[in-house]
Amino acid sequence: MLKEREILRGYTFVLTIIIICLFLCVEVYSSSDAFLARCIKIGESRDPKLAITHEQIQLAESRATRAARSFFPQVTLQHTRSKGTTAMAERNSGSGVFEDYEYNSESYGIKASQSIYEGYRAKGTYKYESMMVTVARFNYIKTREELFAKIKLAYYEYITLKQEYNALADANEIVSQLFKKVQKEYKARAISQLDLLEAEHFKDKIYDMYEAARINMNFAIKKLISVIGVSDVVEINEKEVDFLPDDVPEISFSLDDLLKFVLTNNLDVQSAKIQSEMADMKIKINRSKIIPKFYVDGFYGKSGEAFTTQPLQLSMSWNVMGKLSWGLWGNSLEASYSKERTEPTSIIDASKRVDTVTQDIKFALLDDLGYFVDSKESKVGFNQANSDYVETLKSKRLDTEKSYNDYLNSLNNARTLKKEIAYRKRKIALLKKQNSLYEVSTVNLMEETLKYAESISAYARATYQNYSSVTEIERLILMPLR
Repeated sequence: MLKEREILRGYTFVLTIIIICLFLCVEVYSSSDAFLARCIKIGESRDPKLAITHEQIQLAESRATRAARSFFPQVTLQHTRSKGTTAMAERNSGSGVFEDYEYNSESYGIKASQSIYEGYRAKGTYKYESMMVTVARFNYIKTREELFAKIKLAYYEYITLKQEYNALADANEIVSQLFKKVQKEYKARAISQLDLLEAEHFKDKIYDMYEAARINMNFAIKKLISVIGVSDVVEINEKEVDFLPDDVPEISFSLDDLLKFVLTNNLDVQSAKIQSEMADMKIKINRSKIIPKFYVDGFYGKSGEAFTTQPLQLSMSWNVMGKLSWGLWGNSLEASYSKERTEPTSIIDASKRVDTVTQDIKFALLDDLGYFVDSKESKVGFNQANSDYVETLKSKRLDTEKSYNDYLNSLNNARTLKKEIAYRKRKIALLKKQNSLYEVSTVNLMEETLKYAESISAYARATYQNYSSVTEIERLILMPLR
């Protein structure tokens, strides 16, 4: 059962990577809206946060390489040369008088150190650092997709406000002309002063809406160029569109499908899952401290020493040492066995040994109390990581469901408002004919024009809400929806 779970976990992880790669391989810039594609391309090339996350990937890869280095022997080429003076008693003299003699010594060779067995420490550390690489890559993709989402949201806001501004500009012009007609009618005493005040109210209201749309549109432009990283819209160097498609398209996935995609595709969920696995890896690494660890150190080369009055001759020299290190629940045991061999040559120091075997054992009491702290810390970290994973999954599913509900509501609202716009447009055309025949007052025509303008503003907001909701869902599930 455990083996099946491991296989399933690996399959899910590979599937996630494949889906992410497929999504990233999709040409984001293949959209028919060349202006948006250009905005995304410029924003991606200039965003400093995205560049930093890319450097974090390189840093994590360097750490993984450093961890992998521990599987191979540490090799050192060394060369030592010294020159000095030694004091030696005069031969055949019991006076205790010492005489100085100059000498030379030299040694060169290869020194190597290799870990034979470390329990799970080396392997676990390498896996841990490899997981850090995956986390860094997820962070890069997340930063990239968040940037795309910000650009899209700023763009959709700008286009919908631009659409609203254009419509209100036309409505304001129409109402201004109608108000002039009302003034003439009032001077001709064809309408009352109350009608004139009502007409003026309609004119002022539409003008206020027009001014608000102009201010909001200008601010949306500033927001868009700020997100992209340019100083002016001219730098984008692409033709703008005046409005989003009138027909708001539906997405082809149900809510249940989207919630499943959250489990496999959402970067926050995947990162939290890997953090949980990393916390579990820390427990395994900490447990490996109570497993005996074996190391081998060795040297092979030549060495020798002689008085300066004699030629320096180097002879073969080697040594090998086996080490045992064992953490015993807060205590530590160290043992070593070494053998050293030097071919005899001209030796200055009479105490120098040419063949040596050394055994050394040390047992330290309570010198590794950090083991208990690390053990407790790793368990707490594991429980915290699992809790974070569950909370993240719940949160992202709720966010997805909320965005999906906003998408449905805005979709229905946009369709209803589209019908209302068509209805009010026909009604205005009819009222214009009736007004020209003096069957309908100009004030009524102004009122209907105001309602038409309000419908257009509401439709623009509903359209933006729809596009922003879909953009948010795409960011959460990392999949294009339409």
